[in-house]
Amino acid sequence: MRYAHIDHKGIVIGIYDLDSLMSIDEYILCYKNQDVEIGSFYNAETSEFERVANDDEQPLDLTPINIESVTNTLSGYENNTNEFTVPQQSNDVIATGQLAIDDCKFKVPFKRIDTGRIQLMPAQVKDGQFLIPLRFETNGIWIVDQALINADLPKPVFELEEYRFSVL
Repeated sequence: MRYAHIDHKGIVIGIYDLDSLMSIDEYILCYKNQDVEIGSFYNAETSEFERVANDDEQPLDLTPINIESVTNTLSGYENNTNEFTVPQQSNDVIATGQLAIDDCKFKVPFKRIDTGRIQLMPAQVKDGQFLIPLRFETNGIWIVDQALINADLPKPVFELEEYRFSVL
């Protein structure tokens, strides 16, 4: 089943294929014939998704983030692309990759898909290498994507595919 995750303004900030029915207000079940994309507007009165186009906006120059490796994942589990199975409350799970920005620290919000709960993780960039210790406090499926990582920033800075963490 395909769900569109909408923000408080009705804008689609994520699209997820889930195995079970969800009953979270921010997740809208998409019908097979509906054309849904990130940035679309969900009209609750018509139950339709409307494409939002603004020809005056310049495309944003976003810095791509790619998680290249995650240490201490749990072996023996079948993972999809950009999915990692990791232990709960472990201090040894660390995501790393290259990030072409100046040395800094920032927060990375992860969202648990069944409850909508947000958990922040500290990220640090040093000499073009980023490091995010991933200590998930509860089990479940947690995601991070472009909308989440840019949510607390004044304007979007990062480009990020969705990454999924199955926490056991």
